[in-house]
Amino acid sequence: MYRSITLSVSAIAISWATSAMADSPNLKGAYGFTGTAACLVAPGHYGDPNGTPLANPTPGAPLANSGFSANLQPNDAQPGSPTEAFTRSFSVEGVRTFNGDGTGTVQGTAVDVTHRPTPGPGGYPHFPPSASSATFAFSFTYTVNDDGSWTSTMVPGSFIEHILTGPRAGQTVTVDAIPPIAGWISQDGQTLTAEHPAPTVEVRTFSNGDVWPEICHRSRVFIALRKGKDKDKD
Repeated sequence: MYRSITLSVSAIAISWATSAMADSPNLKGAYGFTGTAACLVAPGHYGDPNGTPLANPTPGAPLANSGFSANLQPNDAQPGSPTEAFTRSFSVEGVRTFNGDGTGTVQGTAVDVTHRPTPGPGGYPHFPPSASSATFAFSFTYTVNDDGSWTSTMVPGSFIEHILTGPRAGQTVTVDAIPPIAGWISQDGQTLTAEHPAPTVEVRTFSNGDVWPEICHRSRVFIALRKGKDKDKD
């Protein structure tokens, strides 16, 4: 009798897992996420970093020596020319909603730290180390693969960030394109992982006119939320 019950429970568990795996390619529902990231920012520089502080000479456009070379080093990191590149790191949490049709939305919050050494004190840009917080949102498309992996790409022009605290409080930020992420789906479809497969340049544009290219690494873990468990019951 005990063995019969055990076999029945096992059969139910296998059936549930198979059903969940069959459903998981839909990735329909809300998934909470947390994660961390760090970025190498290459704003370039104008004027003497040890001289007089200067205003942005090209608001709304990147400096000519900003960005990265083909070997992924800052363009202003040339012999005899000290780079003004710097690093920042941040943590995030939020909700990624999969619509079940290959589209979705993200809403979250971030806490950011800009590390020493930072550009300046002269020329442009120039600022000390700092911390900040923000909210952000964007839309995305996604694909689920037969091997249990998934990929996602931000919809261009959909990213918006509102800075809440820190030196830039009140400013907004857009990003041309957060690089694609790729990861794996758990057997029951309740947990996802993701990261960037390769270093890719993205450009952050601030509402005050600063335009700064950067390369970031990000990792995320997603867990299906309670309201998303019945994702087949629309």
